[in-house]
Amino acid sequence: MMNTFKLAIVYFAAVVLSSCQGRLDLTNPNKVTSETFWKSEKDFKQAITSCYTPLKNWNGGYYGTRGLMARISRADDIEFRNDINEIYAMHRFTNDPNNAGANNMFYQFYNAIYRANSILDNIEGKQFSAEFVKSIRAEALFIRGLYFFMLAKEFGDAPLRLTASQDPATFMLAKSPQADIYAQAEKDFKEAAVLLPVANKIGKPTSGTAYAYLGKLYVYNERWKDAKEVLAPLTKAPYTYRLVDDYAWNFDEAHENNAESIFEILYEPVGGTDQWDNGEGANSAQTTTIAVEYAAGSVKGWFEAWPTKKMMDIFLQEKSASGGFDYRATTAIAWDYPGCMYYMKPIREVLNATEIKSYWIIKNSNSRTRTEEAGDIGSYINERAMRFADVVLLLAECELGLNNPAGAVTYIDQIRTRGGNLLPYTGAKDAVTVKKELMHQRAIEFFKEGERFYDLRRWGLLEQELKAQDPTRFANFNKRHYYLPIPAKEIQTNTLCKQNTGW
Repeated sequence: MMNTFKLAIVYFAAVVLSSCQGRLDLTNPNKVTSETFWKSEKDFKQAITSCYTPLKNWNGGYYGTRGLMARISRADDIEFRNDINEIYAMHRFTNDPNNAGANNMFYQFYNAIYRANSILDNIEGKQFSAEFVKSIRAEALFIRGLYFFMLAKEFGDAPLRLTASQDPATFMLAKSPQADIYAQAEKDFKEAAVLLPVANKIGKPTSGTAYAYLGKLYVYNERWKDAKEVLAPLTKAPYTYRLVDDYAWNFDEAHENNAESIFEILYEPVGGTDQWDNGEGANSAQTTTIAVEYAAGSVKGWFEAWPTKKMMDIFLQEKSASGGFDYRATTAIAWDYPGCMYYMKPIREVLNATEIKSYWIIKNSNSRTRTEEAGDIGSYINERAMRFADVVLLLAECELGLNNPAGAVTYIDQIRTRGGNLLPYTGAKDAVTVKKELMHQRAIEFFKEGERFYDLRRWGLLEQELKAQDPTRFANFNKRHYYLPIPAKEIQTNTLCKQNTGW
């Protein structure tokens, strides 16, 4: 943690804030410090921008390549091969407190929390316009709330840091209960929601973004009434969110920031060429390798993972309204079925005799626009961090929690009938049966979007479903795997912080 808290607000040109303790009391005109930085609106705008890079950092950012892998590798719907050691260990439940995948995520969270705290600490008392101060506070509060929500979701109990102190005396901090971290995220989301505008610049959060995450936090804590109160207003004016007719528009480059998007992580053809940098250097590419990771070798992909048989059974369980496959299946997966196109050609013309027997992930890929996924090109497809579809199904879950299964069905049908895909739900309307349908739709709707593990965990079904997917893999699973371990380095340097149970 000590190295993390020496990190400062960085925006491509590496603006660094550092303590001057133990140095000559002189000012270096060529080095920006905490005393010389927080002076202009431009400084605060750059500082806010720097809070987003930890979200998409390839090596631990929650929506970056490895962060996404860490999230999807622990559920029952995707299988990983033994190529990236830390991800494979998480996938097989053989990881330990030294696992780089979990550790990098942990420190990216605190890196960003430090940055948000720095902004909130320094904006106080500044002689800027009231509107500017309001906008900076709103965005910083949302960002901090988001990172606290993710921290509690991944690690459970953890240190709750609310200031940007560089005083070594503050580095030692005991863990706070998960409930306290969720409570702080709730407080930040609430305040941000009031301050943020209904509409904002592309890539920036809005009041709807804050309310959507607040509602999700409430659902995670089974506060059904509270969740419904903040989520239901997002379905009507002044908000204009809706399910887009074509499900595929949520995972391509051409339809980014559409009406279904509540919050997106932006990837763009700007910056430098280094895709393995931290995203903040002069030569850092603002692209992602997420697409190439899952493509077949015949299209220069790295074939890191594929859907499990269990997930394919879920995809193929129900025919579409026209008698074909569920459109979400053919949007997310390519396989040898009549008419399947893979990287702009019939799949049998692209894949070799071994590859054609497998199933290939194409969600968030360039399969419809490129002939191959060359790793040195990178992908510019934004990650949709929060979609209106999630709000709709969270509202269905609220209705179930409030003993209104018929109300839940009205929301589930919005997902089923999008673009004429499936027919309306015709099953039994009791709470148990409707919840099974809800769980089925969430599995399909959010495949590879990093929701499945947390859904199964909060439903109390994680162990059951992991065992059904692969008994051999499940043999390594223990209750401790519900949450990630605190990094060994953190335990060593922050002696007040104790390891999570079982690790």
